[in-house]
Amino acid sequence: MKILCIAQVEDSTNVEQQVAKQTLQPTESVFYIDKKPARGIEKRRKRISDNHGYLRLMVRKYNPDLVWQIEGDCDLPEDCLARLVQHYHNLYDKNFGFVSGVQVGRHGLYCLGAWHFNDDRTRFNSVDYKLDGLQRVDATGFYCLLAPTDVWLSGVASYNGERYGPDVNFGLSIKKDKYVDMNLEIGHIFKGGIIRPSDISTCNATFWLENNQWSFKQLD
Repeated sequence: MKILCIAQVEDSTNVEQQVAKQTLQPTESVFYIDKKPARGIEKRRKRISDNHGYLRLMVRKYNPDLVWQIEGDCDLPEDCLARLVQHYHNLYDKNFGFVSGVQVGRHGLYCLGAWHFNDDRTRFNSVDYKLDGLQRVDATGFYCLLAPTDVWLSGVASYNGERYGPDVNFGLSIKKDKYVDMNLEIGHIFKGGIIRPSDISTCNATFWLENNQWSFKQLD
């Protein structure tokens, strides 16, 4: 089984280290390095959406069985890929879309970057950090997901000014079952250290659209 690890990064040093320590190694690893990264959340989201096109070219070129997508600021357990692949084997014949670990955002709210949406996408909630095991979700980030290649290529990482980013749009566009392993914690590296889902600061959050304005509330 061919597994391709991909990421869009500003510097590949960390992702190379994170991949090298895995007990199960991907068949290939290719990273798109953005030498002129955008600044500011809106411009960064648009850039991520645009750069996703380069990742699609890489996936089509290497034509793997599975795509493992990670991000440049992730801190992965050594058995991360092995655990994701085991979930794939357990779920692949059950309308499987993708499976991911869980990671806390580092901007403002420290909720998990995995989401449940209502039908018209006017409200979304972070997955409850107190849950355990495998949980169904509507979308995640790009920090650590494993998908069959045809499913991954079916995803659309668009961005048109939504309250959420192209990674969430990617998940929403995939019409198959998506999961997070609540016990597979992905650290989020920043200048001051590493944020982890097990930190006391982790919370739940809800976002809603009302009168054309987005609001949010931190939950316990």
